[in-house]
Amino acid sequence: MVGIWQAYAGTYLIVAGIAMLATFGIPLLTVPMSWARLMRWEIPPPGQLVTFLGRSLGLFVSVIAVYAFKVAVTPQAQPFFFQLMLWLFVAMIGLHVYGALKRVQPITETIEIGLWVVLLLVTLAFYPVG
Repeated sequence: MVGIWQAYAGTYLIVAGIAMLATFGIPLLTVPMSWARLMRWEIPPPGQLVTFLGRSLGLFVSVIAVYAFKVAVTPQAQPFFFQLMLWLFVAMIGLHVYGALKRVQPITETIEIGLWVVLLLVTLAFYPVG
């Protein structure tokens, strides 16, 4: 299964970059509290720390997403970037499972575990093994 679609690794990275920017990067960077409400998080009283952390996460996701575009046309960098994405997806699965077990997150975050598992499997399928 690993690498069965490796010929399309660059295209996958472009699609992944667009998806990361649209769903997490730009919303967290620009409107973190609105994104949190959409994801059913309980919003604490106004505070700069929460907004700052949301924007910081949005910036991180945006940088990773934009870098996907660069790596899409740089085949020699693709194995490293795919490994980075795989480790991030494994970490996100662990983070969301922990939150679900502790019951400290909204249901949308628990459902998101499935998204991270699918992303992990799809990324493995596009992994540039050669």
